[in-house]
Amino acid sequence: MNRSLQLLKQAYKVSKLTAPEIKLFDESDNVRKGKLNEMEVNRLAASLPVYLADVVRFAYETGARVGEILKLEWGYVRGGVIYVPGTITKNGDPRQIVITDGISEILERRRAARAETYNLIFHNEGNAIIDYRKAWHSACVVNGLGRFYCRVCRDDKGQHDSVLDAERKCPKCGRKWEVPRYEGRIMHDLRRSAAYELWKSGSSKDDCMAVTGHQTESMFDRYADLFSDAEKQARQRQVQDRRRMWRDEQIISAMPQPGAQTN
Repeated sequence: MNRSLQLLKQAYKVSKLTAPEIKLFDESDNVRKGKLNEMEVNRLAASLPVYLADVVRFAYETGARVGEILKLEWGYVRGGVIYVPGTITKNGDPRQIVITDGISEILERRRAARAETYNLIFHNEGNAIIDYRKAWHSACVVNGLGRFYCRVCRDDKGQHDSVLDAERKCPKCGRKWEVPRYEGRIMHDLRRSAAYELWKSGSSKDDCMAVTGHQTESMFDRYADLFSDAEKQARQRQVQDRRRMWRDEQIISAMPQPGAQTN
């Protein structure tokens, strides 16, 4: 809703018309923190159709946005680098993806499946990959990383609470869903996972951002979710401990020193 409302506000601004008051919804509690580890990524790749498996591996390896990955062409690959043009990036800025051993393995498999009449690196039998969510959701559910819910049944707080069975049938109302409600890991969590692991491995934020394409530290921090709750609590304790040590030092420094003359 906020994206649509933002576009509406921009439309008023461009048209130079007097805009009504448009308030955006609060998103302070809507920051996703889902991440995936290498074992989970491998399980998902094994559960996905062949044409999507390498998309997932590439997203996890590079931290690139899926929308950019699906537009990558063989013409962008030159030497040991993939030159991503600004025409396909979200922020409009070109960037480079260095081809590591892991990325090289993915590209070799894609070369073997290359369609002669198609220049996209990632495709489905020569056709552009348009909708990957259905396959992704199914793979996540199979691997315990997501659930399908009945779109109708809710608890007394209005939350969807009826998990569908293997046939996507609701145990409460008995309705079978062709397109159920999905909750769980999303493809974009691969980008978040890459950002987190890049930083955790000891690289600077600037170096990590050069890989993922983030432009600001604040956005990188939000995506990477750099500290777990336990780590955040530990850092708060350290801050408070330093404060207490400082206070003790102030008290000691204010005390009369042995042998010092007092008025």
